[in-house]
Amino acid sequence: MATMRVRGRVFAWVVALAAPIAIGVWATSGKAPRLPADGDHAVTQAEAKCLGCHLRAGAHPRPVGHPLRDDCFSCHRDHLGVLHPRRGAPTSLPHGWRDDPALAGRAAGGGKGR
Repeated sequence: MATMRVRGRVFAWVVALAAPIAIGVWATSGKAPRLPADGDHAVTQAEAKCLGCHLRAGAHPRPVGHPLRDDCFSCHRDHLGVLHPRRGAPTSLPHGWRDDPALAGRAAGGGKGR
């Protein structure tokens, strides 16, 4: 009988410790990454500046599964978690997803979608 109580307490502790981790993973799944808190990722800049690093040939290219949009601040939150969508922001920019063969191929049905 004492063994059952110990198992019950251990189980309760495991659940108590695992629940916040599971909730955190669930709450953040499918969300766009937050922007780093540096000058290169200021929400006051134009989205075209983002493409300087996040082109296919850039230092940090977007993944193939990236949504077919170039209005970065509609999905990516600042380092505090605040979203800064811009009314009328272009969803397609020069050198953006339409000019990226991997992403544009998805739009034409040639690649994997999200």
